[in-house]
Amino acid sequence: MSSTIKPYPKKRRSAPKVRTGCGTCRLRRVKCDEGKPVCQRCIKFGVECDGYHLILRWKRELVPSQPAMKVPSSSSLAKSPFANNEEHQYFDLFCARTGYDIFPTFDSGYTRQRLLESCHFNPAIRHAIVALGALDKTAELVQSFDKLALTPIERDAAANAHHRNALRQYSKAVKHMAADASAKKVDLRTMLLTCLLILAFESWTGNMDLAVNQVHAGIRLIQEWREKYKNDKDKYTRLSPAPYVVEDDLIQIFCRLAVQHSFFADGHSPELHAVLGNEGPRFTRSMPDTFSDIFEAGTYYNGIIRRGVYLITTHSAYLGPDVRKDSEIWRWAMKEQEEIQADVWRFNKALEPVLQKIGDGPQKHYALFIQLSMAIGYIGLSTHLSVDESIHDEYNPVYKRVVYLAKAVMKEMPTANKTRTSNFCFDTRVIVPLWVVGLKCREPSIRREAINFLLANPRREGIWDSVFAGKVLQWVMEVEEEFIEDGRVPGWARVAGVKWSGAELGGKRAELVCLQRVSADDATMARRTKTITW
Repeated sequence: MSSTIKPYPKKRRSAPKVRTGCGTCRLRRVKCDEGKPVCQRCIKFGVECDGYHLILRWKRELVPSQPAMKVPSSSSLAKSPFANNEEHQYFDLFCARTGYDIFPTFDSGYTRQRLLESCHFNPAIRHAIVALGALDKTAELVQSFDKLALTPIERDAAANAHHRNALRQYSKAVKHMAADASAKKVDLRTMLLTCLLILAFESWTGNMDLAVNQVHAGIRLIQEWREKYKNDKDKYTRLSPAPYVVEDDLIQIFCRLAVQHSFFADGHSPELHAVLGNEGPRFTRSMPDTFSDIFEAGTYYNGIIRRGVYLITTHSAYLGPDVRKDSEIWRWAMKEQEEIQADVWRFNKALEPVLQKIGDGPQKHYALFIQLSMAIGYIGLSTHLSVDESIHDEYNPVYKRVVYLAKAVMKEMPTANKTRTSNFCFDTRVIVPLWVVGLKCREPSIRREAINFLLANPRREGIWDSVFAGKVLQWVMEVEEEFIEDGRVPGWARVAGVKWSGAELGGKRAELVCLQRVSADDATMARRTKTITW
């Protein structure tokens, strides 16, 4: 059987609803007041109003659906940037499915739109997108055995052909990226988009170290750019100092990747730490009493999470056990903790009316995700200044809710293809929250439920691999439960954290290290190690 991508069945669709409003509000899916020359909503949020021009033709391709993937004619190929039918079909697959699976469903779609637009004039981005489409087709053939009319030999041959095409296209993309970089002819937006595409390909294929490098590279570019605005405090404290150069959406993506990284590794570069500190209290003070919709809630959710993680990473960087409790940095941390906790309560109150009227679909998924992230974030925020690991026992009911919400998020995961659930997204979904549960919750049933869910649902989210996370947590649990008493891990035996060697993550092998007290009467720290594979 041929390995050519087959067209999807055609689906009848109703006529599209004409939406009014400025381009910015349409992309953000919010109600526009249609003020001229710019709308008041854009002015309120400090973003550039895109005006009232016609919707770009690309927008039509960004609507999730099951479109018929037509084989282009030779005449249309002659006018397109694609070398052959196969490239065009992989690109169509990315437009119809891959782009929605790997990019956050709750973003405005502006980043996907920019990527697709760039395919017409940027060979690096075009080949990278084609490579991701080919990789998606490989994943489909490998994972959906029961839904394919192929023998094992035919299936492997087809999957191998798509995988070779993915690697071939990715190699072309990297060569073009290197040439563009040496010629210094790419703008900041394009460099950030290529970082995302490399991250997506490397993470999806399991090269986690290279994916982490792209997070650092993108954040470093953002911070170097932001430094140009340091004398303009109004612009410098915004998410994007110049949205007409790089949109808020794109900066937001790298901010969320920085949050991911803060849980993935102990060491934080100054650039990564600084990008989390964007906006600060000035932004949360503008939070309304009631959100107009889930997307407005998402804007403030992202700001609160960044502010909380900034505080936690500041703790690891500057607030060691030797810091005096009456020092200036400690007083700042206490004040910041109280303010963010108050912001979380305000946020939950403003979100409640939205939750009561939200329906099924992507918005329900986004709402569940926000509740999940806020719950685990609140625990981390409330416990980070304590050196006693027993404090986490107070939050067992919240940890139980986190596991429930994580399962609900997975159940409601939107996809453009109902026959195949996606197992990759470069953004956070459930791995990081379940990681925190498995590491910090010592109630055996809740802890095991979180770890087992990670292991039973193999997936990758950004720089995280669920099976790797589950294996690490299994070992930490075993180390602590060597000393379990009456179903409870004593405080002295609890492990504050675990480290691993990053050199061989791509080879699915890691050396784990943690420190644990020798006994209740001896404060000496013993070094525990183990090598795991997954």
